[in-house]
Amino acid sequence: MSESTNSGWYREFFEEMGIEYEDYPFTKNTENEVKWMIEEYLTNPEMKILDVGCGTGRHAINLATKGYNNITGIDLSPGLIRAAKETARAKNVRVDFRVGDAREMPFESEFDAAICLCEGAFGLLENDDENYKVLKAVHKSLKQRGIFILTTLNLFRDEQFDIMTCRWESEQEITRKDGQKKILKCSDRSYTFPELKWVLEQHGFDVLLGANPFSREPIQYGTMEFMVVSRKL
Repeated sequence: MSESTNSGWYREFFEEMGIEYEDYPFTKNTENEVKWMIEEYLTNPEMKILDVGCGTGRHAINLATKGYNNITGIDLSPGLIRAAKETARAKNVRVDFRVGDAREMPFESEFDAAICLCEGAFGLLENDDENYKVLKAVHKSLKQRGIFILTTLNLFRDEQFDIMTCRWESEQEITRKDGQKKILKCSDRSYTFPELKWVLEQHGFDVLLGANPFSREPIQYGTMEFMVVSRKL
């Protein structure tokens, strides 16, 4: 069994996983997550929506099955994008899935809304400057007053973290496509709501809501993630 300390661990982690990503328990509530977003913010099927770090496309595809036909999904992993395209074809829906870096998206004032969910891009990167590039790219991609729905790791949960960096270090075992097992050293950035609210405001967003994911319930100590909904100024 080999071990990796590559700072870009997320590239290998998600590329080796492919469609098996959807075996994780946190992927099993897609229907309710999408239902909440439609009821609260993605209210018009004509909206043009950007899914940042879309992974296997579970949210984008679910939206497409409900008549949302103007969805673009971006992910760094060719393997996850292949899986997303295969699932979309199997469900006979259309989503514009593209391999791309969330820090370098080519869009400008094109989208009515953007979603970045379950650490699809933001929070995974090597340092704050790299994570902020995602926010800058999302802001550039949105139309004025466009909605941004973001979930991120909650600093106030049970795992230990580096108090100087607010990063959570962990080791994850993956099974490569060739059958070999490998340990990846992973590092995620965690946030408090006041910090992330300030960061979003510094990047041109007006924060509308901080809550437990896909609800209006207050953020709770010990929960894995929280959600922030904002609007481009």
